[in-house]
Amino acid sequence: MAEATRKLPTEPYGELDLELLRRFSEANGICGHEKGASRVMAEYLKDVADELRYDNLGSLIACKRGTGGPKVALFGHLDEVGFLVKKIEDSGFLRVINVGGMWPHLLLAQEVTITTREGQEYLGVISSPPPHGMPPEERAKVKELDDLFVDLGVNDADEVKALGIRVGDPITPRTAFRVMNNPNYLLGKAWDDRAGAAVATAVLRALRGTAHQADVYAVGTVQEEVGLRGAQTAGYAVHPDIAIALDVTLASDVPDAKYGAPLGSGVTLCLMDGSVICNRELAYIMEELCGRLGLSFTHDIFLRGGTDSGAIHKLFDGVLNMTISIPARAIHSHRAVIHRKDMADTIALLTEFCRVLDWPMVERIRRSNR
Repeated sequence: MAEATRKLPTEPYGELDLELLRRFSEANGICGHEKGASRVMAEYLKDVADELRYDNLGSLIACKRGTGGPKVALFGHLDEVGFLVKKIEDSGFLRVINVGGMWPHLLLAQEVTITTREGQEYLGVISSPPPHGMPPEERAKVKELDDLFVDLGVNDADEVKALGIRVGDPITPRTAFRVMNNPNYLLGKAWDDRAGAAVATAVLRALRGTAHQADVYAVGTVQEEVGLRGAQTAGYAVHPDIAIALDVTLASDVPDAKYGAPLGSGVTLCLMDGSVICNRELAYIMEELCGRLGLSFTHDIFLRGGTDSGAIHKLFDGVLNMTISIPARAIHSHRAVIHRKDMADTIALLTEFCRVLDWPMVERIRRSNR
């Protein structure tokens, strides 16, 4: 008898607000120009938070107050990688400069959005000279960013200027959010790190109507991709007793992967990366809570990258800190993929952690370093 064909799931894992995720993913917000993303986060938190404010770099800080307990902050960075207009050619094409790091090999024929200082948005497509007539060695090379240009579909530089586009305007990857063939897999841009910011937002919303001792902060930081800058200023503004950075990690379930965690593995506890060694007692508590809640978890150790934790844990006399990761495929590109289970389990874990956190638990974590 032939083996039965495995069917795709018809009911996706867990409850997740897909409209929230769509709006977070599709918002424009490259490093230093995060206003579009922070406005989405603020809209979802304005009816939940007791306090909502910004620091001077633009990081969003929302707080739901407790009953005299410690301060716990969930940090997710709002910025995404993208470009700035570097030069407007006489022919009307735009030369660009990287902001945050995208591999030029991924960029040909990709759509982008150019946003003017007046807030007007225009469609462009990344182009380059065609391969016809190129010598073979030239065609085999990865294009440098200086070889690429954005085609706006205009005649010349005068038409570009008539649109209000200027040198320095942000250029953002343009991608629609989609549910994939297995509905647990979600495609979109900017999961690095709108996925983390969305988790922080969802946790604060999940605590609505729930009693808790801790003051719980959801923080959408800026400029992480260019040096963890927003985490440093927002960390100073909050001065948390416990800080959790929420960020993506590499997906280990793709061909030839060497690092990261598989999509659908649940909670990913990052024990160490290139910027931080996590507080192990805090990680043990997360493991205990996962067991109590029936959530699966895995560990991640990745030394070639860093997260907002790298700035946060060094503030003041030290902040008790760790990173919790969301595995994502194809980050730092126009289209990445995450899994519903990882998002839903992480939200469930952190909602419970914020609900039960009290001063004795903070002291337990502090004593582990002494």
